[in-house]
Amino acid sequence: MPQMGESLSEGTITKWLKKPGERIERDEPLFEITTDKVDTEVPAPVSGILERILVNEGVTVGVGTTVAEIGDGAVAATTASPPPAAGAGHFRSSHEPTTFQRRGAQPPAAPAPAASSSGEKRGQLSPAVLSLAAESRLDIQELLEIPGSGAGGRISRRDVERYLRERPVRRESPAPLQRAPEGPPSHYLYQPEPGDKLVSMSPMRKQIAEHMIWSQQISAQVTSFTECDMHRIVRYRDENRARFEETEGVPLTFLPFVAEATVKALKEFPIFNASVVGDQIALKKHIHLGVAVALEEGLIVPVVANADEMNFVGLARAIHRLADAARSRRLTPADVRGATFTITNPGMFGGLTGTPMIAQPQVAILGLGAVAKKPVVVDDAIAIRPIMVLALTFDHRIIDGATGFQFLESIRRHLEEFEI
Repeated sequence: MPQMGESLSEGTITKWLKKPGERIERDEPLFEITTDKVDTEVPAPVSGILERILVNEGVTVGVGTTVAEIGDGAVAATTASPPPAAGAGHFRSSHEPTTFQRRGAQPPAAPAPAASSSGEKRGQLSPAVLSLAAESRLDIQELLEIPGSGAGGRISRRDVERYLRERPVRRESPAPLQRAPEGPPSHYLYQPEPGDKLVSMSPMRKQIAEHMIWSQQISAQVTSFTECDMHRIVRYRDENRARFEETEGVPLTFLPFVAEATVKALKEFPIFNASVVGDQIALKKHIHLGVAVALEEGLIVPVVANADEMNFVGLARAIHRLADAARSRRLTPADVRGATFTITNPGMFGGLTGTPMIAQPQVAILGLGAVAKKPVVVDDAIAIRPIMVLALTFDHRIIDGATGFQFLESIRRHLEEFEI
């Protein structure tokens, strides 16, 4: 299982694109995985014959787990179905240094026989299955009664998820999102009623929940607001939208204007492009701008790397490429790694404003409200102008309120004085 992100510890194989016995070329897609950050294809690191699949579809395994063997085809004919357990060697994607070991003369492990007793069946349960059972309050006896779809009747994570969806609702407490050693008091937890529909969280949703809880515990988060007059940008956008899309090949949205203003402000206030390391502050050399994209199953944040080295057109192209790749599930691990500051845009859904939460280990995040016409005072007269509310959440451990407002004012000034 490849390392798909700095904080990622596991991934779920959703689809094998090759069968045992089929030839695979180097860098040809071999299987698809899903994580909390990205759904992507994993390419083969070498050419050869896919001799054994060691992890079935729907199974979640830790980073570094052996998932397949590629060799010269000598044992492919003897492996009719994928065995359920990992063997020797390592398989990682080409997105990191490859430590994959091609199968040699050592004979492969025999496929696991069908479990003949509950003890044998219990011994075949993977850590991912046991973890899901614990989260869902399944006792071991109930878990062992679930029909397994894997080789030899092995119970996969997908089997458990299907069972949880279909079983009758029980009046018992669901596992809390934040699992402290003793757990929260029972009166803070909802007790499902007959007729309630319990839906399992996706891997992405569970990781988001965990990240948000930890973000609240790690940072002293406060949010400041300001209003920005967008009339110059709106006028420029209306006059140049068609020409820009024709010449640059991407639509002209408000986001690249905000991104450019934010990068300028981050250069003026590097404390916002930082992380806390113990009792020290790491001021980062480059600006890698995270841009939140809303998907049906949750929020993902692809990263415009080295945004400090891009002009307005470069930012517009990069943001469009990443948003399109996110919605079409074509993001790579490099596309979601290393953000140093994040912009989120609830305004595209009509939201006036909000209080975004910091994506750790960053120290600030900027939220954009909808651009809406409002009456404002301009030179002692009432005028109608397109106004956007900016919301800046920052880590009060290292950033004072005055600095937060100065940074926000810098972004507002760059937007209102926009020139190209």
